[in-house]
Amino acid sequence: MPANDPNEMTPQELVVHLKETYGYTWKEFGERMGRSEKMLRKVATGQSRGEAYRQSLTELYERGEVTHMPGRRRAKDGHIVPVRAKAGAVEKTVVPEETGGTFTHVPARGAFQSTTTDFPEGGRQYSVEMPKTARAKGRQAGIEELRRRLVTISKSQARQDKRVKLQVVYRTPDGRGRVMDIGSKSGYHASDILNDVKNLHGGDMTAWIVSQSQERYVNLDVKKISGCFGHYDRVQCGKT
Repeated sequence: MPANDPNEMTPQELVVHLKETYGYTWKEFGERMGRSEKMLRKVATGQSRGEAYRQSLTELYERGEVTHMPGRRRAKDGHIVPVRAKAGAVEKTVVPEETGGTFTHVPARGAFQSTTTDFPEGGRQYSVEMPKTARAKGRQAGIEELRRRLVTISKSQARQDKRVKLQVVYRTPDGRGRVMDIGSKSGYHASDILNDVKNLHGGDMTAWIVSQSQERYVNLDVKKISGCFGHYDRVQCGKT
């Protein structure tokens, strides 16, 4: 069996390979696939054939992202099979929403969007897009998502030296995006970023990003880039 040909691999082999290659926790893997970690564990241990996940697993293997989410399991008559309801629910089972088909996320006005791309070498890129205005709906949610990603990376540092490189896209008045890299060539430890945010900026992630940008780009005038405090609209965080 060719080690680099996902078409020759079983869903079980794909799950095991992807988890080991990208260093996913089961929770992260479930988030990437849009399914519960419990189901992926079943595929990994052979308790489920996992054919419904094949296309999504292959996309993740080949491109580092999932564009076609696996559909819900259906009975012979075509209806979606109910799943166990959450603890405390009135009904014991519930019919889940169908999520199959090509995945396209279009954020609502004022919302934020978070995407993840994995690379065969083991690196990973998180991209968080958010409204550029400080008081817009979804702005704080986007900042919190970035912080959460950094916390996840920092927890894995005990097992392996992992650094992150950040790239900020500032929206200019003419609608173009000005891309700026943050940090040294080798990147930062995620834990160092979190410590600086907490100890030097009072827990304000935005203040840290602004200070880092101005430190590297001495002529940067954030007031000219936008007329508001929250002037950047995308942050990419790459784990190396």
